[in-house]
Amino acid sequence: MNEITNNVEKFYQSINSIPDHRYKSWEHCYNFFKKIKDKEIDKEELDLAQLHLAFYLASWGMYRGSSFILQKDYTIFKEIVGIILKKEYSILWEIEDNLNKSEDLIEKFSKIYKEIENVLIKIKETTKNHPDLEGTKKRYLQGNQISYTLITKILLGTMGCIPAYDRFFMEGLSDEKKIRKNFNKNKSFEELLGFYDKYKKDINELRGDLKEKYNAGDYTPMKIIDMYFWQIGEEKDSLKIKIS
Repeated sequence: MNEITNNVEKFYQSINSIPDHRYKSWEHCYNFFKKIKDKEIDKEELDLAQLHLAFYLASWGMYRGSSFILQKDYTIFKEIVGIILKKEYSILWEIEDNLNKSEDLIEKFSKIYKEIENVLIKIKETTKNHPDLEGTKKRYLQGNQISYTLITKILLGTMGCIPAYDRFFMEGLSDEKKIRKNFNKNKSFEELLGFYDKYKKDINELRGDLKEKYNAGDYTPMKIIDMYFWQIGEEKDSLKIKIS
């Protein structure tokens, strides 16, 4: 499917033209987690894993002023790193080899999503009485809702198993009839697996092309899908701005 190739290459060329582009933080974070995923990590590796995750999230816009994680240092991710490295979730690291086990994939994805969400709820609770918070910022911390954008970005940056459901990605989905635009942790993941299964030949070839042409490292199938729809969404948004 040339449309996937064209949009993904357009996205990657735009960040590859700047050696230290902020979106390259995904490569650094994912590659580190992939390196440690099958071993018993020591304190130094745990510390580095938390730092990689925190900086990647910051690079990808998750440390804005209204974010509760802005009030914490990187060590809040210790429990989340432990969850991501659990052996029971190993199937999510190799989606391309396990498409015939879609029920298992969906079950594990739903479970890890909920585990991470519960940890983030606990972290959010500890920020509500922060002495530096007043007025509007305090209002953002009410309730126990955790942004699916944050959780999907965590999973994309560490395991590469789900696209990041941010504004441009969701805008890119608006014309794709077989994947819902609004995130649902079970249905959205199932629909994305179906999209990958339909276009896996093109997506897998593109993964190889990125390595060969740009020395890009390992870009997972879901990361390719993330770039594809993000690029569509960004271009649609730019067009709206021009028209307005």
